[in-house]
Formats: sequence, C-alpha cells, structure tokens
Amino acid sequence: MEPKSSTLERPRAVQMAAAVLIATPVLDIMMMQRTGTQIFSWISWVMIAGAGISLMIRHKLSWLVGIALCCLFVLSTGFSLFHDLESADPIVSSAKLLDCLLVLFIVGTVSYFFRYPYLDRRQNWFAPTGERFALSMSVVLDGVETQTLDLSYTGAKIATPEGATFKVGDKIPLQFSEINDIQCWARIIDSKPGQVRVHFEDTSAGDKEMIRQWLSAQNLQKV
Repeated sequence: MEPKSSTLERPRAVQMAAAVLIATPVLDIMMMQRTGTQIFSWISWVMIAGAGISLMIRHKLSWLVGIALCCLFVLSTGFSLFHDLESADPIVSSAKLLDCLLVLFIVGTVSYFFRYPYLDRRQNWFAPTGERFALSMSVVLDGVETQTLDLSYTGAKIATPEGATFKVGDKIPLQFSEINDIQCWARIIDSKPGQVRVHFEDTSAGDKEMIRQWLSAQNLQKV
C-alpha cells in the first residue's frame, strides 16, 4: 500500500483534474468529426490542454501556470457566451457553461492542494522539485549534535534535544558531518515539540548538488 505521505504529495484529485482538462479538447475534436459541431475554438483547446499538462507536473510554477490558463479559458468562454447569447446554438451554449463550471471547480480543487504537504513549501519557484527522503543522519544544529528525520537538497526535518525551543523564522547554523562537512544556515519554517523543519539558506549551488547526488546514491524511501 502506498504510504499516506506519498499519496499526499501526489494528490489524485489534481491528477484526475488534469486528465479531464486534457481529455476535453480530444472529446470536442471527436464530436466535431462525428456531428460537424465544434464547441470550442482551437485557442481554447490549447489553453485547456496546456492547463492539464501543467497540472500533471508537481511544481509550484507549473501549477500556477495551469491555474492561470484555466482562468483565461473561463474568461474567454464566458465572453464568447455573452457575445453570442442570442445567436448561439443552445446545446453549444449549455456545453460551454457546464465546462466553465467544471473548470472553476478544478481551479478551486487545485488551489486547495496548492499548499504544504501537497507542494513542498521549501521548494523554490524556479527550482526542480525537492524530493524528501526518510533518513536518520548525524548533523550539528546550532552547535548541538542531533539527527535528521528526513532530508532533501532544499531542507530537512531534524530532531531537537529535549527542552530546546526554536521559533519560526530563526536562522541557526547547520553542519552535515557525513556529507563533506557542508555548512549552511537553517531557517526554521516549522517548530514542534522534539522536531523542527528547516530550509537551507546561503548554500552554494555546488553544496546543493553534492547533497542531491549523495541522496541519489543512497537507497532511501521517499516521504
């Protein structure tokens, strides 16, 4: 059975929504060939299919592009409905209205999932997806030796000593003793009793790539 955390990171609802968007122009083309009636223009086909493809990619920027294309489709189709209100075929108008409502529902669904843990909030907008791996590894956090609970090249979840208090937004030094003694600053993005989640800052591109390669070389389970 797929772990719950893995399911959360790849929400089925968004994947299904993307599949519906991609299928819409395909169905329209098939209907046009059978009946000679075309519901949407080729520009609408491009927008709706592009939105579906964008939502298939689990990344902040890609999902934002998908939402923007959905909104453009709804605005364009809504304008077309209003402009051809009296002359349009009622069946075509009804189909366009239903598709607009469906796309608006999809936008709402994706907007709900547009947050942690479905999209990693440590992820940069223009960077590759920072996959997290379950890993217990020795690190030095603010001068105290402790263990990671999970790790990606962008950040980590780290166990904290009993009684330690960290506030969200704090920046503290972090050292990876097992990965070439890499040192960076860790900004606290979440703090709970016994653990913190941090985002790596002031980390060179070379150090990030070293962490990524090190993780790729291990046989680790994604979380």
